[in-house]
Amino acid sequence: MSLTRYQILLFLLENSPCNQMAVQERLKIDQAALTRHFKILEKEGLVERHRNPENQREVLVEATKYAKEQLVVNPPLQHIKVKEEMESILTESERTELSRLLNKLVLGIENIEI
Repeated sequence: MSLTRYQILLFLLENSPCNQMAVQERLKIDQAALTRHFKILEKEGLVERHRNPENQREVLVEATKYAKEQLVVNPPLQHIKVKEEMESILTESERTELSRLLNKLVLGIENIEI
């Protein structure tokens, strides 16, 4: 799975359902490219797209139960390996501090207007 599709799924896990525009704005992906990614993810059973019942012009996207199982319960082995190798460089206290700082950045970025 490509990094972009992985990022899309991670975003959807936290923000499902949402419209395609929200994904595009958050991940800074061209609309045509995003549509191609959604088609691939949909074909793999990882996302579902459907019309918003309150606004038929809007398409909502959400991660499927299968996607949640694949990313949360069974993350890709490559990602686990890279994470473990990166973490092995740091001490336990450094890993804790890094996690704290990354969480702070994520929360701060959500409040920044771009």
